[in-house]
Amino acid sequence: MESTQADFLTTPTSLLVALVTIIFLFNRAWPYLSQSKAQKVIESIANTSLNDSDLTVSKEPEIPEGWWSGREVFELERRALFSQTWVYLSHSSQFEKPGSYQSFDLAGFPVFLIRGKDDKIRAFHNVCRHRAYTITRRETGASTILGCRYHGWSYDTTGRLVKAPQFDDVPGFDKSKNSLFEVHTHATDQGMIFVNLNSGQPAVFDSEMTSTLSTFAGLEAKSTWVAGQTLSGDFNWKIGARSGHLDAYTSGLHGRMSELSRPSPIMKLVRSIMGKSTREECFLFPITLMYSFQDAGLCLAISFFPASESKTNIRYDLFALSVVSEPDIQEMSEVLQSTMKNLAAEIELEYQSILAKQGSSGDLNATDIRRILSRLQEHTKFERIEGGQVLPAMHKPEGSALFQKADQLCKELDCVSGGSQNGTSPSTLDW
Repeated sequence: MESTQADFLTTPTSLLVALVTIIFLFNRAWPYLSQSKAQKVIESIANTSLNDSDLTVSKEPEIPEGWWSGREVFELERRALFSQTWVYLSHSSQFEKPGSYQSFDLAGFPVFLIRGKDDKIRAFHNVCRHRAYTITRRETGASTILGCRYHGWSYDTTGRLVKAPQFDDVPGFDKSKNSLFEVHTHATDQGMIFVNLNSGQPAVFDSEMTSTLSTFAGLEAKSTWVAGQTLSGDFNWKIGARSGHLDAYTSGLHGRMSELSRPSPIMKLVRSIMGKSTREECFLFPITLMYSFQDAGLCLAISFFPASESKTNIRYDLFALSVVSEPDIQEMSEVLQSTMKNLAAEIELEYQSILAKQGSSGDLNATDIRRILSRLQEHTKFERIEGGQVLPAMHKPEGSALFQKADQLCKELDCVSGGSQNGTSPSTLDW
């Protein structure tokens, strides 16, 4: 009997059956074996349990794979969240005169705000239309002409192309079709500037946010900028953009700023009668927290701008409702800088701890995490319907076929000559 079984297993028919079976099983398993890591992460997010009808429950959702350190999650956040959400960037008091500008990196999207000669604050993608080279290389500055240092293309404060060396005689070249790509902006009654990177029609500015800001006793249109800085930290932006771990720092900062602001006895009495002696907090989804130190007449804005899946730029700005003396400004600036550096170091340690625990969520603000998850899931479903990635912030360049050919020729010449990618050519515009 044993010999018969051995003979059967070695017959051509049995070998063929075994081979067909293996091929069948391999074909069934191939979609899972060949599935990319990015797609697996997307599936993880799409399948995360989330009750959309109640985003205020206290139970934490299950955190998807790669939530804290995955490149795929970060890229999805860029498409689903930062490409189409109204994000707070700055306050009108930070743009004193026409040409005053401030640049930002919002999840890999370089943008800048600038006050025009008409006093309107506009936002643009911080890339030249010729070679997508960075225009404003400084974080802040002032200039009514924005000059690209690569080939000398220049723009005015409305983003209009005013100078394009060696392109005036190119067939089909139209300056009006090569203005900077403008970004949607929304200015609140309090002078706060929000942007939306959607290249199409953005969502209407959140009425709930408008209502929240109208009752937040902190930043006002007449407020003045006192001090601020941008620091970098090695952590995921979602770790920073929470209020829980900031309480201790802002409480201590509140007391210190109250001492430095030196309000007059009359102001102290008025604020005491009005009950304005406490710290008030306001969260501007998805990256900014604002704190009002009411008895000091100060407001602090802290934003966590994602630079990558594991790096974040912390931007903090202090505003005052009344004039602050230079010595007080200096002292406030030093206290702020020391506090924020300590805060960044603590968040970095928390991030390392989370990674060491292989993704343990730690002390999460469930509501905010669920809002982010909901946005990612909605966009993931939309991409499935469209059959590929959807990039809301992408602009399609305009121009005639003749200009496109000339532009391609210029690009090829740049490649041959080595170009001036670092902006160090003798004819560069250093503004």
